Amino acid sequence: MEKEKIIIKYFLGNIFEAKSHYTGWKMIHHARSIGVVSKEMAERYAEIQKQYGSFFTLAERAYLVSFIILVCHIFDKRSDSMSLEKVDKKIYLNFYNENKNIVIQLKKARDKIFAHRNIQTNPKDIVIPSVDDLDKFFLNLENLYNTLSSKITNSSALFDNVENVKREIELLYMNLERGEMMRRKEIDIEWIWRKDSNKISDK
Repeated sequence: MEKEKIIIKYFLGNIFEAKSHYTGWKMIHHARSIGVVSKEMAERYAEIQKQYGSFFTLAERAYLVSFIILVCHIFDKRSDSMSLEKVDKKIYLNFYNENKNIVIQLKKARDKIFAHRNIQTNPKDIVIPSVDDLDKFFLNLENLYNTLSSKITNSSALFDNVENVKREIELLYMNLERGEMMRRKEIDIEWIWRKDSNKISDK
């Protein structure tokens, strides 16, 4: 039972972190997706991301790699690795079978291009599950964790940390747009107004 308690404690942090990184990726990658957000907002987010292209490209990639590698810890088969299967195999297998397609896609991405680079794999052939499927997967994963945690430690967790992640990234977008508007206004005043030789003060 002590081993199971250690595993449960580890995966509390693991799932919090994986879901946070997934949310960060979603807030960047899908901000440009018409259908996930409105056309007007998609264009607005895309323009901000374009202005700070290096940052958003790196952040999006880092979030994607991190969440996939972290969440795949749950499915590790090595004898010396932590996995939720080692807590209760029957409960774990029920979850695995219900989410098998998503798990296979995530593990393929990890095994072929992120944790290792398979020489025969074209990264373009790797399919990341849809945001709807991933949202449902994480909800199912939280339910699995809480079922196991209730059994082993008589406790459960609310994985609501992502609300702060979403709020802060949304504020980042807003503040970047505010700053860009101010920068353009400063350029307008400095170069179009102040240096104009036809100002009233020049007469």
